[in-house]
Amino acid sequence: MRLAVTLIAAGLLLAHPAAAFTPERAAIMVDAIRDNGCRMEGTEAPAALEPLGLDSIEVQSFVDILYSADLVSISDDQQTLILADPLCVAQGDAALALITTAFEGQETTLEPWRPDFPPERGAALIGIVRSNGCGLTEEQAGQLLPGEGFDPVLTRDIVSVLLDTDMASFNPENGSIQLSEMLCTAETAGDLTAMTDAVAVWIETNVPPVEGAADEGDQ
Repeated sequence: MRLAVTLIAAGLLLAHPAAAFTPERAAIMVDAIRDNGCRMEGTEAPAALEPLGLDSIEVQSFVDILYSADLVSISDDQQTLILADPLCVAQGDAALALITTAFEGQETTLEPWRPDFPPERGAALIGIVRSNGCGLTEEQAGQLLPGEGFDPVLTRDIVSVLLDTDMASFNPENGSIQLSEMLCTAETAGDLTAMTDAVAVWIETNVPPVEGAADEGDQ
């Protein structure tokens, strides 16, 4: 998705996934955005969504689904998530019906998000943030990242791993990410290894093992 999605998710990444990927849960997010004037900036999302029990993994998945169904869009500056008119106007059961249809329209079964990017790209993003004083605001991301080949989906995934492995932190007051002190002062040559290790730690921590995999390996 786009940068706005990245930053909406970023403020919530300290929570672990609830794995409740249902239309009813998505409707909670939609109601919050509707109550906010049918649009929500990345900097507004943590205060609006976190108290509702919506974690970043859910938010990422819901936005992906709704965007694919043309029920949400992103502002031209990629900072704001906007409900499409039908979803903005709909209330209660009518809104839930639209959301449910979007879920049913998915070609594959919805599964919890997991990072899927080349570690080299993650290392490159770390270098960009470090060169920018070890921090990056929404506005700076919009200016610096597209020219370096970072689309919003890639940016979101890398930032998610950095935040969830404590390699970076998120400041909801100004919508910025900040590298940890250790990563900020580290040598660039070690960024690839650091990113590869971070992805491995994220998967080990967040992705449940496949049932029977251990038993099969012992046979």
